[in-house]
Amino acid sequence: MKNNFRFINNLFVVIFFYSVVNLHSQPQWKREETNDNIPLMLFHSTHVINMPTTETLQKGDLEFEVSHRFVPTIQNGIKNMFGFDGPANIKLGLSYGITDNLLLGLNRTNVNDNYELFIKHRFIEVEDSDLPFVIGVKTSVALNSEVLGKKTFASENFQYYLTIIFNTMYEKKIALGFVPSLLINSYLPGINKNYSIIFGTYLQYYLSPSFSLATEWSPTFYGIRNKYNSLSFGFELETGGHFFKIILTNNQNLNLSQFLGGADIPSTFDNWRIGFNITRLLKL
Repeated sequence: MKNNFRFINNLFVVIFFYSVVNLHSQPQWKREETNDNIPLMLFHSTHVINMPTTETLQKGDLEFEVSHRFVPTIQNGIKNMFGFDGPANIKLGLSYGITDNLLLGLNRTNVNDNYELFIKHRFIEVEDSDLPFVIGVKTSVALNSEVLGKKTFASENFQYYLTIIFNTMYEKKIALGFVPSLLINSYLPGINKNYSIIFGTYLQYYLSPSFSLATEWSPTFYGIRNKYNSLSFGFELETGGHFFKIILTNNQNLNLSQFLGGADIPSTFDNWRIGFNITRLLKL
């Protein structure tokens, strides 16, 4: 089983580096203009930091992601290079545009060897000059294949979530998102199934077409939660078909099925963890 997991990881890495060397880069990620109506684009990428936006890919396009969250905090300063000495939680992801409004993806993290299969659909958009908005939905099933003391495919190793995504934009610079979410089986060590209701919010301010600042807050309103609510902020640089995001967060998890469960440390000054997301658009 572990050999199969390693094979998938290696395959992801090969696809990524092949794309960097061989595929043509766009000066800035955007949907190709056609004679058809162009979908309303409020955010530039498919997720802000961890939480999803309503953005999808064009039909037939692929997006590859490599993300890290360094587990040590910045508290020890230069002694452990502000957390860069590691260890780190790592995410590999691959998404495919089934249609212009329907996205299918598979993510994997090394936290409990979590494999997350998801689908996202944007189904309502209103192009208003003052306050445009788009509504979408994202749902997933995830397997935590290495949970201490449990068999790989034990039913309590599976997690499920449903998110409803509301996106809008003000003055063509300030993009806002509200993401009420339901997470099933939030606490894996539990004997019985449990759940959480989370009301995720985020804001992204576009200083230019290629550079923006972002923040996320994901409070748990009901049900099981790790010790603290998740808070993240950072900046995004968009260039050549890539998105580079540098992040400070109190949550070490990456896949949404794990991230929605909450953070293990408070969002105080010396508890921030450094992270980054890198995504690459592959136009086949």
